Amino acid sequence: MSYSPNGPGWGEHPYGQQPEVRSRSGLLWALGALVVVLLVALAGLIGYVVATNNGDPSAETAVATSSETSPTRSSAATTSLTGSSANASTGIECDPEEIADEAGIARRNVNVDRCLGDWALAHVYVPPGEPAGDTQYIVHRSGGSWSRYTSIPSTICKQDAIDDGMPEALAVNLSECQSQSSPEGDLGLSTPMSRPSCDGRGIVVLYSAVTPGAYAQEVGAALSQYPGSRYLRTDMACPSLRARDENGNVIYAVYQPSGYSQAQLCADVRAAGAPAYGRWLDTTSNPSQLVTC
Repeated sequence: MSYSPNGPGWGEHPYGQQPEVRSRSGLLWALGALVVVLLVALAGLIGYVVATNNGDPSAETAVATSSETSPTRSSAATTSLTGSSANASTGIECDPEEIADEAGIARRNVNVDRCLGDWALAHVYVPPGEPAGDTQYIVHRSGGSWSRYTSIPSTICKQDAIDDGMPEALAVNLSECQSQSSPEGDLGLSTPMSRPSCDGRGIVVLYSAVTPGAYAQEVGAALSQYPGSRYLRTDMACPSLRARDENGNVIYAVYQPSGYSQAQLCADVRAAGAPAYGRWLDTTSNPSQLVTC
């Protein structure tokens, strides 16, 4: 068998030279595309660097946003440290162990809920099955020592507590004072008659007025003699106070609040001098017996 010289011989076979030409063309296209990609990436990188160094608005916006959020975070952190009072300042200003010991809170697990300088709101944990009693107190530090100001709920109203120096942020736990022009028993003096809580606090009795018709004059003079003192009518106060004198007359007592321990009460009695004496404001003490100091 013979092949024509002009026919498709081995030298002109389709698997010869033509595929090599196509392969080279594809390689060139791939290299060109790669070069284009690299140039685009390089141009983007250069543009980013130039924009950053020359004050690109978007970069300034990001920096400004970051600087604006920093004070917010700082403020939030400050609130978490000081707002709850017990968490941050308990160990510095309102130590629960000191409050329990000095204020005569016998129950265990005293917790400080709010600490505002020399005033604090505290509560005690009462395990299930034990009698509850008073579990929340407002305490006050005076002369470097803590004492119970009142339990919660309290018979001391908000404005009276503020007048005693309690911060308004703490006084919100108390009821509003009733607006009465002249409540029963009040003598109409510039200092209104008080109705203290029968929560076990001690008082130093400075003067007792027992003369009908002269109550206002005598009590007014005693209040002027003892600045910061208050007055009450014993038959409208706690049962631990004698309601009437030997002649059946009502008794107005001018007094100063003291603490909840006998040691503190006696110290205040001695500081006031004769003829001052101590009494407890509660529902169990014998009204015929004075506090022995």
